[in-house]
Amino acid sequence: MRPTIARSLFRSLTRPIPNPSPPIRRLAITSSTSPPQIVRSFTSSSVLSKKNKGSQPKSAKAKIRAHDDDEAGGADAEGEGEVVIEEVVGKAKTKMEKAVHWARAVIFEGVERGRGRVSPALLDSVRVDVQDMPGSSHLNTVASVTVKGNTLFVEVYDTSYIKPVESAIHGANLPGISPQRMSESTLKIPIVRPTVEQRAEILKSLSETVEAAKQQIRTARTDGFRALGGRKANGTDEVQKVVDEMVKDLDGQLAAAKKEFEKV
Repeated sequence: MRPTIARSLFRSLTRPIPNPSPPIRRLAITSSTSPPQIVRSFTSSSVLSKKNKGSQPKSAKAKIRAHDDDEAGGADAEGEGEVVIEEVVGKAKTKMEKAVHWARAVIFEGVERGRGRVSPALLDSVRVDVQDMPGSSHLNTVASVTVKGNTLFVEVYDTSYIKPVESAIHGANLPGISPQRMSESTLKIPIVRPTVEQRAEILKSLSETVEAAKQQIRTARTDGFRALGGRKANGTDEVQKVVDEMVKDLDGQLAAAKKEFEKV
């Protein structure tokens, strides 16, 4: 019996063992959201309030003193305003008067030429540029003008002035005036009675002169308005009154010149 037992025991030991069941996997479950946090807000149960302290009423003396100060300050401001207006109007008037005086001199000179009269005043509008003198100089400062018959003679004080003086007379574009050089220091200008065409040209030149003077007046008015603070500011009426007076003066001079030309 022993060999049989041994054989059966050997078979049981050599029989294959079935595969064990797979291990159970444990899944770790994690929460994607964190637990809600509790936020506690603390509010004050009491509200603090501040009382606005109003200004204390002024005494009778303080009120009188403040009233006097206000009146004094207002009077000072008004006085300063009047001074500023007077200064602005004065400056504007000075500029306008210069324009009117210049136009008056040119008109007088033109009337003299239109009449055919020979006078040194015919060259009053000539301005000469000389190197050793600043700006433009009046002809009388560099030369003398004399009359002989129907001819003007211009004699310069320095021979170096002869060319600038001759150029200045040509550049003045005076109708019927053409200088001729006689020597290194003397120019001769024959004056002939102007023709009808020349008188018309002179009158046209005078009209342009008056318009140029009016433009200078308007420029002075604009500067005055700007200095006062605008067209509707205080003092602009005074400036406009000066403008009207100057323009009326210019129109009167031009009208008188036209009448003189009609007489010729």
